[in-house]
Amino acid sequence: MPTAQWITLGAALLAFSASVLATSVAWYNGRFRRFTEQRIWERKADAYTGIIDALSDLVYYHETHLRAAEEHRDLADSYKEEIDLHWRRGHAAVERAAAVGAFLISPKADAALRRMREESGKGVHPNDWYGGIESRYVATRDALKTVVAAAKADMKA
Repeated sequence: MPTAQWITLGAALLAFSASVLATSVAWYNGRFRRFTEQRIWERKADAYTGIIDALSDLVYYHETHLRAAEEHRDLADSYKEEIDLHWRRGHAAVERAAAVGAFLISPKADAALRRMREESGKGVHPNDWYGGIESRYVATRDALKTVVAAAKADMKA
């Protein structure tokens, strides 16, 4: 076989090898991209679930106190400790979520959390316990509705 044919055959093999390598890299990158997108989706789902759980805890806390005040009854100490746990857990999780901000959650959900923190107790006299609880309840309930809607929209994308 003449040298020119060997060179042509070598060039063809080199081109074929490069093609196989490029196809393999493209296939790997596609799988890696899908894996990365799946992980991001899972982290978003975890973040939204945590925020919604926390806001639900806060709504439960405020509703329980409002209902007791409207019915003119005191809460049993053991029950009060239980719902206080809901508040502590919910408040801490919302604070963490607000600190993370729009890193994982949508800007709309982030804005709802910030608005809730700013509006809770706003315009209520410091000695008005019922007004403060009601104000926090309304702000938290509205934030919960907004975050749920934002999560639904964000997780479809």
